[in-house]
Amino acid sequence: MTTLRSMLRAGRRIGLARHAAVTRGAYHGVTSVPAAAARGLASSAAGPAAVRSARSRVASFEAFARSGAASSRAFSAEGENKDDAEEDADDGEGTDEGDEETEKLRAELSERDAQVKDLNDKLLRTLADMENLRERTRRQAEAAEKFAIQGFCKDLLDVADNLGRAVSTVEVDEDADATKTVVTLKSLREGVLMVEKQLASTLAKHGVEKYDPTGEPFDANDHMALFNVPLVEGAEAGTVAAVTKAGYRLHDRVIRAAEVGVYQA
Repeated sequence: MTTLRSMLRAGRRIGLARHAAVTRGAYHGVTSVPAAAARGLASSAAGPAAVRSARSRVASFEAFARSGAASSRAFSAEGENKDDAEEDADDGEGTDEGDEETEKLRAELSERDAQVKDLNDKLLRTLADMENLRERTRRQAEAAEKFAIQGFCKDLLDVADNLGRAVSTVEVDEDADATKTVVTLKSLREGVLMVEKQLASTLAKHGVEKYDPTGEPFDANDHMALFNVPLVEGAEAGTVAAVTKAGYRLHDRVIRAAEVGVYQA
């Protein structure tokens, strides 16, 4: 925009210069024509009255030409002064606009810097929180793995206490008679049966189930065949004939297969 205005002012100045040149040429032409006419009239045979009239007209033309040239110079100077004033005003406006734009950009830059600082602070805090969470989760996982069977062990303690009481009821006496020995053994058996019942209840509480597959078809997923048994009347080949060790399941998952003997076809 400033370049276009400068070009327009330069064009205006060139036009004013041409107009002034034309005006000065017209002035010289006008003054030369009346002078030549006056000389012609003076050299002619006209009288004094005609000479005075011609000189008066020449003076009028010269005054008119001088006034035109002066007006042209004044007009040219006024145009140049006007152009200079407009140029100064445009420069001032351009400077003001540039300052406003600079201040706006500085404000935006300051705002962006503040946002970057805030986001950087939030990022650092988030990273610290994630690291703390990771460390806390790791400790909790280790603790859960280490103390996972804490409840199960606590329940087994009662079983161990009862088993100890059952053993303590048996007194070893080499001189005891058979009757006393039988009574002691019966008491021990009853105590062991109570401990076994309590142990089965504790295992069931934690999802452990005991199973006996006698008479069931052999299943390699639940049974481990240790020996074969000859087929007898009324039995089916491929079924479980005997169980040497019972199997256990934990929530329907076999944790120990039953050791069995299978009828052979």
